[in-house]
Amino acid sequence: MRILAVLLLMAALFVTSGVVFAESALQRAQRLYDEGRYSEAERLLKELVRKEPRKAEYRHLLGDVYKREGKLNRALAEYQKALELGRKDAELYKSMGTVSKWLKNYSAARAYYQKALKIRPNDREAKEDLEDLKLKRGVRLFAWMGGWEPDYTKESYELMLFYGGVDRLDLYGGYSWSDQIYYERDKIYAKGYYFYDPRSYIKLYVAKKDYDYPTDPTLKKPNPDSNAYDEVPTIEVEGVYWFRDDLRGTLIYEFFRPTFFYDKDSTASNHKITGELYYLPPAHKHLKLKLVYAVLRDPDPDTTEIKGRDNPNTALGVATKTSVDYRTTSLLGGVVEYERDRWSAELKLIPNRDLDNSYSYSILANLGYRFTDRLRGRLDYVFDKYSSDSSYAHQEANVYMASCFYKLDRATDVGVGLKHIDIPARTENTGFLYLSWRTGIGF
Repeated sequence: MRILAVLLLMAALFVTSGVVFAESALQRAQRLYDEGRYSEAERLLKELVRKEPRKAEYRHLLGDVYKREGKLNRALAEYQKALELGRKDAELYKSMGTVSKWLKNYSAARAYYQKALKIRPNDREAKEDLEDLKLKRGVRLFAWMGGWEPDYTKESYELMLFYGGVDRLDLYGGYSWSDQIYYERDKIYAKGYYFYDPRSYIKLYVAKKDYDYPTDPTLKKPNPDSNAYDEVPTIEVEGVYWFRDDLRGTLIYEFFRPTFFYDKDSTASNHKITGELYYLPPAHKHLKLKLVYAVLRDPDPDTTEIKGRDNPNTALGVATKTSVDYRTTSLLGGVVEYERDRWSAELKLIPNRDLDNSYSYSILANLGYRFTDRLRGRLDYVFDKYSSDSSYAHQEANVYMASCFYKLDRATDVGVGLKHIDIPARTENTGFLYLSWRTGIGF
């Protein structure tokens, strides 16, 4: 009898020591996680899961580690296993909601946040996450007035709507009018992004643009020139793919079929292809490098003839019909981006940036600073050097812009800015106002 009692006591001590060991290992994994030593925590938790695959606590914490490492699908899989093993608490559902949101599975994220609130109705974090999701994915209104782009726009108006109530889709539609000194333009457009991966997408863009031109004699170039466009329907397809964590590729194809301003019965068929390589050097985690190449096939202004326009090679001195002769132009440019703490900066060097040979090269730069979580500011500068083919041969243009944006509340953002435009024979000063309102409607 005494021997049996001793054996039972030894067995109890063995089991107890095993539990203590398991608890201490879990605590160690939690400590590694709290200290940001995620790779070490991952190795330890994988070993614990191998030994005790039905331990929900291990699965939950391993999911947290994967979430911090950006391994979102693995994180969600571990959370799901923890759920299947009986761990149904608010923290787990909130984690599943956050990862689903990052994976752009918004309906699933909403359902998980709602389950967290059902378990813990007064959970402030879950309430805020659900409300933020509703505001970010419901209908959002954007409105601009003035010259908000760092370009030659001196006056403009734009209204745009966003809707994100469908998983993996961002949908936009809008209308704009702008006065860009050399021309005025109306545009109606729609675009959609389908995210087949959290960082990679396919974009479809369609638009119709209508142009009008000033007759200001101070603008040396003919306005409009002989082969200027009137209506320009456009369709564009863009694909973005991450080859590795530090290398992203972008390919854009654009087709537009413009009507000529002086011969509205004639059109051209234009093609533009743009490719980008985006690289994040591992030795400089705050630095990003981008290489841009674009090629355009459109009418050659030197050899294209437009019906009714001057043509000294004809008996009457004007062209009797429109004859389109195409050319191909290209550019190769580079971009450097830097982001650290509250600062961000970007520098672009782009030759022939409009692909019409009017610019020799352009420099575009910006500097941003986030003063608080609600307030951020930005400075923009554009320098254009006109080419020898331009009416402003070898002259320069400069654009300076300062702007700031403030988050009034979770639903409303506002912005203001000032811009100075200094181009040959013209100087303009303008400003802009910006409003963004998240309605939460539709989600």
